[in-house]
Amino acid sequence: MKRRQFLRGTGALGATGAFALLGGCEQSSTEPQSPIAYEPGKPVPWINWAGNQSCQPQHRPAPASIDELVSVLKNAKGTVRAVGAGHSFSAVVPTDDTLIATDLLSGVIDHDPATNTAQVLSGTRLHDLGYLLADIGQALPNMPDMAYLALGGAIVNCAHATGVNFGSMGSYVNSLRLATVDGELLECSPSSNPDIFKAALTSAGALGIVTDFTLQNQADFDLTEVNKIEPLEDMLEDIENRKANNQYFELFALPHASVGISVSTNPAQPGDRPQGQDDPQAVNTLRDVFNAIAWIPGVGSRLYDTLLTAVMGNEAETIRTGKAHEVLPHVRVVRFREMEYTVPAELGPACLREIMATIRNKNLPLSFPIEYRYVKADDIWLSMFQGQDGATISIHQYGDLDYRPIFAELEPIFWRYGGRPHWGKLHTLKASDLAALYPKHWRDFLAVRESLDPDKRLMNAHLKELFGA
Repeated sequence: MKRRQFLRGTGALGATGAFALLGGCEQSSTEPQSPIAYEPGKPVPWINWAGNQSCQPQHRPAPASIDELVSVLKNAKGTVRAVGAGHSFSAVVPTDDTLIATDLLSGVIDHDPATNTAQVLSGTRLHDLGYLLADIGQALPNMPDMAYLALGGAIVNCAHATGVNFGSMGSYVNSLRLATVDGELLECSPSSNPDIFKAALTSAGALGIVTDFTLQNQADFDLTEVNKIEPLEDMLEDIENRKANNQYFELFALPHASVGISVSTNPAQPGDRPQGQDDPQAVNTLRDVFNAIAWIPGVGSRLYDTLLTAVMGNEAETIRTGKAHEVLPHVRVVRFREMEYTVPAELGPACLREIMATIRNKNLPLSFPIEYRYVKADDIWLSMFQGQDGATISIHQYGDLDYRPIFAELEPIFWRYGGRPHWGKLHTLKASDLAALYPKHWRDFLAVRESLDPDKRLMNAHLKELFGA
């Protein structure tokens, strides 16, 4: 959610603050945090950013060069996994055997100013990459709205941003190098090991560890982002126009409310100036107001909608302008857990409407904004966008609340629309379900995986469920 001063400085929050002392809407806070605590003499636990995945690896190498990584991977003990920034919500990382950190594999190896390409190590964080590319006059064509991710994890888990003319992160890759468990370093591109290339671009790390990528970038550029409070139904009715006439467009639907947030981002124009302030704590403000009044029998949800519409409807636009790598990502300081599915683009509005109606009709205790974006089709074998333009819908829950009951209510809606789950986010699908969603290349991917790792050294319990190994 964009950082805005939604209700601060208004009498509305003060007027409802007293209700918070009386009680709040019933939201379970029993979701366990990491089940592993550090014990002296035992391996130090690894815990992901969201606090819902953990492991206690016996070996935690951090190779400082590609040659060292190849050697470490070849000689690793037990089940081997790699980790970057730890921002995956799904269990793609955990292993109690060997966990290889890619932190030291960071930076730009080489670049070509004539073609705007750059060879980048896989452990490079996106928030560093933007500045590194700017130093050589380049920029990523698009960026996820969280820049904490490592490049390798972002690509192999199919991270993306928004924009009907822009694909996932993998669609910007011209070539990559893959370190295998046999100690090989494979050059992969559309012309060299093309099947491995198409498989590795979205693989959840099941084929090996990508050491570096050659990215197709563009010349450095500036953007201006405009945030508005608008009726959600107005945005959905006008969605074809919005997505066609903005370089990047997304919206945030507010559960139990009739208003939402539109985010339109386009090339900066002379005279563009920042306006307002982006507030990283805005989602907590929404939570406070929801908890203060949603519990009131019979009227809480309607009162919440009325309050948000009255207060937020008068807000001016918030405008951010500057270098693309500074405008596209946003600060994320409020911990959450996330489920995201991609449905065919033409079904996106109907799917979102059904989700919003279900939340309202079942009075689900959810106040975290729902993110809605568009992504261009590709032919990456296990990309959520393989063969179809996609509308992505992301359901979030605060990190100290139990996400499971709400996600269980909403996930079947995605299934009815043919949704494909994000590989790095929470879902309950298994290999047989996923095979039906990827009929064109599922067997191709499994064949490549088997050829590169027949002994399943890279397969933790989660990946075995995903790929039926």
